[in-house]
Amino acid sequence: MPEKFTKFGCQVVAFNETDFLEAIIRLFQPFVDEIVVSTGNKSWMGNIENDGSVEMVVLPLTKEFNNVHLIKGDWTTEAQQRNNALKHLNECNYIFVVDTDELWASEYITKVKEFALSHPGYNIFRANWNTRFKNINWRVEPREQFKPIVLINNKKGLQFTENRHIQESVNTISILIPEKTALVEHLSYVRSEPSKIKEKINTFSHANEVINGTDWWYREVYLQTDINSKNIHPTEPTAYQGLVEDELHPEIKRFLKKYSPKIFKDEK
Repeated sequence: MPEKFTKFGCQVVAFNETDFLEAIIRLFQPFVDEIVVSTGNKSWMGNIENDGSVEMVVLPLTKEFNNVHLIKGDWTTEAQQRNNALKHLNECNYIFVVDTDELWASEYITKVKEFALSHPGYNIFRANWNTRFKNINWRVEPREQFKPIVLINNKKGLQFTENRHIQESVNTISILIPEKTALVEHLSYVRSEPSKIKEKINTFSHANEVINGTDWWYREVYLQTDINSKNIHPTEPTAYQGLVEDELHPEIKRFLKKYSPKIFKDEK
């Protein structure tokens, strides 16, 4: 299918997370036909209320750009929220799957679009990512084994079945995007304030799986972590075996400097 007839969308699932949200939207906006940011009235676990921060960031952008949209709703699972966003993007052939702590350089967005169009037999696209922990320049090493879904063909009737997963079947053919084509920056455990990490692990889909509970992990692992720390993942400690110093992609760093300056106050 020629690119001029192919529409690309982007879904961003958000809840009380805004440190990187404007930068993400502005990075994707020139390269996709539609962006849908969805936010719940409560967390999936129902234990935290929407604080309005996502709306404060996104609503001005919906006025600035006609391809940026905000939807609100009540969802009790991550999969429900993601599938709802797919419905709102039903005119798009391909949809980028992005969370509020995942940043893409524009060169990677472009290359992935080209990669998808040149691999028409595939409908699920996975990628490698750099997982950042506590400090903007600290990266998990070796990279975690999880290869997230970052793009799907929305014309194949795919649905998320649990969290960010789509059940593999005869109708789902996945491919790993080569690292030279795209490498996502996952600022998974980096926030402008440490307390935001505590809220994250209390609201994300794996809150009930955190070793020794969320409060213990936040106090005894996250707050104590330095560049020499080992086995620091909240649910599977050895998934984050260690940390190395590694600079962000310069374009991403430039966008964050402009739209997320607080994130650099502890830069080392």
